[in-house]
Order: sequence, then C-alpha cells, then structure tokens
Amino acid sequence: MNKYPRKFIFLLISLLLSSCSGLIFSPTQQPQYLTHQPGSRPTLSADLDPDTEQALQRYPLWEGSSWAYEYLGFDQGIEVVWRIIDTVVNTRFVDGYYVAELERSVTLLDGNPSENFLTEPETGTFWYLIDGENLYRFEDIFHTDLESAWLDLVLPFPENNRAWYPHPDRRSFLRPGMTGFRYASNPFKKVLPWGDTYDCYNVATRFKDATAEGTFCEGVGYVYQEFNYYDRAYGYRVELIEFSLQ
Repeated sequence: MNKYPRKFIFLLISLLLSSCSGLIFSPTQQPQYLTHQPGSRPTLSADLDPDTEQALQRYPLWEGSSWAYEYLGFDQGIEVVWRIIDTVVNTRFVDGYYVAELERSVTLLDGNPSENFLTEPETGTFWYLIDGENLYRFEDIFHTDLESAWLDLVLPFPENNRAWYPHPDRRSFLRPGMTGFRYASNPFKKVLPWGDTYDCYNVATRFKDATAEGTFCEGVGYVYQEFNYYDRAYGYRVELIEFSLQ
C-alpha cells in the first residue's frame, strides 16, 4: 500500500525544494544568493507531449534542478531550524509518464528537537509523475496506479478558485463541503530576492482544524509554505533561499 506524504499526517502541504553547491548558509550568517544560470536540459529517450511540456515549464522538474529552503518547525513553544535541499537526481519515462526522482537532504541549523518533535522534516527519496496537467507525488514506494496516488498539483492551476483533492480517498468519495481540498488564487506578479519577476499563486489546503498555505511561482516552484494546526501550537514555515534550474 502506498504511504501518503507525511504532510497529510500533520494535515498536509507539500514541500519541494533544493540548492546549488555554491550556497553558503549558517545560523549566524545570511545566505549568499547566486545568479541563476540555467544549464543544459537533459535529453530524454522519448518526446514530451504538449501537456507535459507545459507542466515542466511551470515546475522545472528536470534532472539537475535543485531547491534549498530554510525550514522552521515549531511545537509547543520550541522552535527548530533546518536547511532542506531537494535535487532532481533522475528523470525517465515509465508506462508513458514522465517521472522525476528527487532526493532530499536535511541539515539541522539551530535548536534541539526532541524525539517526538512533530514537525521535523523527513529525508529520503520521493517522485513526481506527470500525467497531462496532473502532478502526482509518491513517497517511499513508486507506482503508476494513479487512482491511489497523491495529486499534489494541477498545472496550470484551475481558475476561479476551483479546487481538487490531493488524497485519493477524497477524490473517490466526494461530498459537498468535505475538507482537505486544495485551490489556487488568481495569478499575481512577485519579485523574488534574485531580482526577477514571476507569475505566482497562493495555494491553500483547507481542513476543519488546520490550514496549509504556500506561494508557487511558475518557472521556479514553491517559494513559501506554512502549516498551522489550530488546537495545538505546532506547525512549520518554509522559505526558499536558493535554487538552481536546468
């Protein structure tokens, strides 16, 4: 059985991130931003269909792309800071679908989390599978049974606040008013710290007792994410500090 993303256990939100080898960061030092220099795009053994190409223009999951985030987790007044780096280490076609394999590394920067600290980020491998406009995310076990897969993103985003359900069970048994749905705002222009302007969207997932929100910029990915649980003082905030795209 597929293990769904840990973000859903804490009531959800994806996070995608990673970095360049030249990034310099420490708890007492500000990050040194590097000028983004696109590299050569890998050549795959099959042609991309137009929908997949369009999705990759919005979320550049090409081999060699990476994102680095500063991750602040908090639980009952305790705050801990990590650096998270996600890197696309392999891309291939499986059963006709474009699949990107990512590896995540986590470095503790500040704080001393306990063993039961709820919002500590996980390390390891995860995958994105693109089926037209739908981007499915897999953790621990990869498969192509999309009916039981986590629908992380729909690109381009549905207009007029139309929502989708990431969790497969909720997609199968939709009922009016059910929580756990995800939707995006209308696009807006945002200048990132590196000086370029991007088309961005606020992306939110609603629950009865929690919220998960983020900002996704086309051509980059997520630049900010946060999760807050109403009845208990725990959650996290994630902010992009560097990226390198192919």
